[in-house]
Amino acid sequence: MALKSFGQTDSLEIIFSSDSVPPQEVIEDDVLQDPPFEFIDTNFLNENFYNEKEYIRYMCFFTGVDFGLVSLQNEKYPIRQKQSFSIRLNLVEYKKQLIENRFGVFSGITLSYQQIGFQDDFKFIQVNNQTSMLNDSVDYQKNQLRSFSVSIPFMFEINSKNTFEKNMHFAFGLQGGYRYANSTYHMHKSNEATLIRKNSEDINLNPYHLEACVRVGYQKLTFFASRSLTPLFTPNKFQTELYPIVVGLCIIPANTEPSTSDDFDF
Repeated sequence: MALKSFGQTDSLEIIFSSDSVPPQEVIEDDVLQDPPFEFIDTNFLNENFYNEKEYIRYMCFFTGVDFGLVSLQNEKYPIRQKQSFSIRLNLVEYKKQLIENRFGVFSGITLSYQQIGFQDDFKFIQVNNQTSMLNDSVDYQKNQLRSFSVSIPFMFEINSKNTFEKNMHFAFGLQGGYRYANSTYHMHKSNEATLIRKNSEDINLNPYHLEACVRVGYQKLTFFASRSLTPLFTPNKFQTELYPIVVGLCIIPANTEPSTSDDFDF
């Protein structure tokens, strides 16, 4: 018979050879270098942000509602200034950048209503395909020539800045259009009632018109002026050539200043 005995020690000690564990390098704190510091120019970011194509709509100052006073470059037919005005609804604009937002061209579509109130008492009549004026003994409170038109501008625009903030803008060019409706309006009072007469007969009003335009402003505030290059009546159909002049203000601008990138709806 063989006898076997087992024993257990209270601790275990493992001894490695001296070359089995690599020595650890001690790194001092002053040896570590801080990561490079980069300064971000917010103005630079804004400039690049505003250069995006989506920002073009905020840098064209055409769409909106224009209100202007009308005058005639002729003293033979004095007008009533309070009754002579123009309202233009600039519906659409399309701008093409040439040098960032600082210089470009734009076009669009405009619907216009123009009213000219004359001081003298007369009527426009057509005789032998010629338009003449027939003096009337009636004292008119309103003797007006009204017209509706649609037009398309072609304008060059210059901005003092590449961004909307504190920007001065200036535009110049031509605007051509078509008068699709016109009429005369007469109103006078008698002892019994107020009489109104409207006439939409053809009086040889020039259906096509071309005008030189200027627009200038600061941010959303825009003033404009235009001078017709074509006479109000068809050439050789009226005894005097009348050229309307309109000076006014954009009373309801359609473009608004974007405050954050969340304002973009593209």
